[in-house]
Amino acid sequence: IGSMDEASTSVDRIGPTIGSELLRNARWALLIAGVLMLLYITIRFKFNYAITAIVALMHDVLVMVSLFAIFRIEVNSEFIAAILTIIGYSINNTIVIFDRIRENDKGNSKDFAGVVNTSINQTLGRTINTELAVLFLLFALIIFGGATTKAFVLALIFGMFAGFFSSVFLVGNILVFVTNIFGKGKNGSRRAVNTGKVSVAKGK
Repeated sequence: IGSMDEASTSVDRIGPTIGSELLRNARWALLIAGVLMLLYITIRFKFNYAITAIVALMHDVLVMVSLFAIFRIEVNSEFIAAILTIIGYSINNTIVIFDRIRENDKGNSKDFAGVVNTSINQTLGRTINTELAVLFLLFALIIFGGATTKAFVLALIFGMFAGFFSSVFLVGNILVFVTNIFGKGKNGSRRAVNTGKVSVAKGK
């Protein structure tokens, strides 16, 4: 029996059976989350908004997976939890932008791209402040936290940057593009007028 002062070390190993089960559960979790969000955003907003949100979320997940593959960081159940956490955080930012777009547009604007650009600029301060507040906490955890949580926190940091980029720089352009295809109205008869790419500019 070792003494109380002796450091204890725990080792977790994932075998092929558990690994395949983990992958299967991750796929189901992402699929169910995606379908539920698609239905929710379609009901609350419109179908073109839902498609935009799903594409942005796919971008966030792909960035996280790609960075873990590039840096050869081990993927475990904590990584799956981090993906689901980032999906929830990113969709919250996206819905805030969607709300502002709907308030500014009201279905009457002919320059939909301009409305989207203005809405993103109006919510930019809130997005940056929220992002920084969470990142400060995550950086503190990665510096002072235990070794067992580093992979989870690192995945969250990657996802936060990916979510910020998609919410500010991708969502608007994707929404305008999808709206030009499906139309603004429920019957798809109206089209958004795209005056160019959506850009983020400093508001007055």
